[in-house]
Amino acid sequence: MNHDRSKYGFFSALRLTLLAALLILTTAANGQLKQFFKPDSIRVFFPSHHGTKLWRPLIGFDAYRSFYSGAPVKFNGLRFGVEYKGVHRFGFGFYGLKKDLVFTDLSVDYPLATDTSLVKFKLNYAALFYERVFYKTRKWEISLPLYLGGGGLDGYVEGNDGVFYRYTASSFSLLNTGVNVKYYLLPWLAPRIGTGFRFTFNAEKTLRKAFNGPYYAFGLSIMVGELYRSLFK
Repeated sequence: MNHDRSKYGFFSALRLTLLAALLILTTAANGQLKQFFKPDSIRVFFPSHHGTKLWRPLIGFDAYRSFYSGAPVKFNGLRFGVEYKGVHRFGFGFYGLKKDLVFTDLSVDYPLATDTSLVKFKLNYAALFYERVFYKTRKWEISLPLYLGGGGLDGYVEGNDGVFYRYTASSFSLLNTGVNVKYYLLPWLAPRIGTGFRFTFNAEKTLRKAFNGPYYAFGLSIMVGELYRSLFK
């Protein structure tokens, strides 16, 4: 009989302990949720509006990196644009190879070329872009960019006298798409990283092989209006 009472007392105490623990955890969880869902830190997917300004000017410094035959293909660029409602971005950018692409195994039909001639390419392009923010917090942002543009390619081959001669000049079109992740260090300054895929059209086979494919990117965005307000408010 005493054994049954002690057993009953043990389970009663256990139930009270569990109820108290549940009450404490619920209270703490509610506090954490309230802290997490503050108006300036709510996680928003595909927001229609974020920010107080309808239009804001933007400047971005971009670097794109990919590989062809084990060699790095490096683009640097500068883009200008505007932001609408904090989630739509439009503008244009200018990009070029950080250094010429040089190949040692390309055969070129040119009178002064030899079997051991070096071949190098110079490439520049301009592009219109649209970027849609689909995840936004006070500090973090994920967006989907789309670039559509065109440019020019110049090919040079080394002659038997050691001088490079231009043997081809052509134009091309391209399409870039991918995803960017941005972190706001300051209201007007945000480094970003991204990845995506590049397609080239209306281009010779060598160019398509060298530039069609996945890439990774990094850059820095400057919100000019926010910078001005930070300096002169």
